[in-house]
Amino acid sequence: MLSRGVDSYIKKSGYDHLYENMKDIFLEDDLTIVNLECPITEYSRGANKASRFVFKASADNAKAMKKAGIDLCDLANNHTMDYRSEGLKDTMDELVRAGISYVGAGENAGEDMSYIFEKDGFRLGILAYSIFPPEGFVFNADKANINYLLDYDGNKSEKIKAELNNLKADFKMVYFHWGIEYEPYASKMQKDLARYAIDNGADFVVGAHPHVIQESELYKGKYIYYSLGNCIFDKQVPKGTDEGLMLRISIDKKNNVNIQEQKFKIKKGQPELME
Repeated sequence: MLSRGVDSYIKKSGYDHLYENMKDIFLEDDLTIVNLECPITEYSRGANKASRFVFKASADNAKAMKKAGIDLCDLANNHTMDYRSEGLKDTMDELVRAGISYVGAGENAGEDMSYIFEKDGFRLGILAYSIFPPEGFVFNADKANINYLLDYDGNKSEKIKAELNNLKADFKMVYFHWGIEYEPYASKMQKDLARYAIDNGADFVVGAHPHVIQESELYKGKYIYYSLGNCIFDKQVPKGTDEGLMLRISIDKKNNVNIQEQKFKIKKGQPELME
């Protein structure tokens, strides 16, 4: 979240200050992935919803993210279209201009919204979905859209099944924007959907939206992290919204996974690593 209270911290301390405690880690890895939960745009027409829930950030944020080592932004969430398709299109353009890739969004609803990272012949494939529809505007398939999971009925999703099957990768990771805000435990829907993704080919599942850290589990030998909490964020209440979890994931060519969990506290928008 680079809007609301975080914007006031930026005006006081600068863009780079937000990433000061994390950038060394971000810069040394092969791929740093974040959930970007606001559009980067100057477009002025917000979505038709309460103004206190309509967010946007300036283009200098994209440059600061790149400088801090961020490589990929997940855009499949309930705020990247706060300034409609035009704002999402601006966001994608600004990220690309800054040298940052994105996943979970496209120039139109029919575009491939996956992402492939390749190193030494090993292909990591990433899919990202929001279970929440973009709020407050009329859908247009010909304009920029997020990857909204429309067809999940509680038991299956032909969209997930097909996209996992079509993803040409050695290791397949799925991001979900899901769950109940401020709820410390994953819902039945989250658990069912995560397991469905793994049953259909996902190797790793991670989620966002609750704004607090939720539990993780192993399912059929595959990791599920239901919610990583927050990272750069301004709220301190309810309890837990000032905490986040960073995952440092190593994957070998046999798909063996090693995970280092690093918890942090958020103070005035800035994450600080905990011992």
